[in-house]
Formats: sequence, structure tokens, C-alpha cells
Amino acid sequence: MKFTTLSLRTSPGRRDELIAYYRSAGILAASGAPTAQVLVPADDEPDTIVVTALWADVAARAAWQNSPRRREFALGMAPFFDSADAISTREFHVAEHYAAQ
Repeated sequence: MKFTTLSLRTSPGRRDELIAYYRSAGILAASGAPTAQVLVPADDEPDTIVVTALWADVAARAAWQNSPRRREFALGMAPFFDSADAISTREFHVAEHYAAQ
């Protein structure tokens, strides 16, 4: 399994609009990840969200990365940011996983 995080720092005051865009466009469902979340920091970062996804394997993640639909979503998200530095991604290999049944 592969776990990814996508940290997004919006232009000032645009975080809630970006979250609404994620919801209305159905981005998480479209990704194909079995589980994905949009997280809001509990501390003082009012313009930041973190998107997490757990992928079945590297191929599933690559399919989403190369998806034309993902590129469309990225274009739709562009107005929410002042610079490309506002976006960062990290990938992790899952060493151990537990899910309650």
C-alpha cells in the first residue's frame, strides 16, 4: 500500500472555497483511492488543507497521477493559489496498517 499527503496553502481566505470545490467536483471519489480525506489543521493555519489518500498499490497511484480528469481538477483549483510553492506532495510506503472491522 502507498499513502500520500498533499498539502495545499490557499490564497488568504480561500480555504473553504477550495474545500467546497473538492466536495462539489467529487475529487476524492474520482481519484479511485479506497480511502481519502480532506483535513483542516487544528492549529493556526487558516489557509491550509491536507489531502490524504491510501492507495492499493503504486499502479493505482500512477493511474490517478496520469489521469486526464486529475489534470482538469488541477486547472479548476489553480485560481485558489498564489504560487506553485503553495502545493507540496509526500508519498509513504505503509509499513503496518490496522483497520477496525
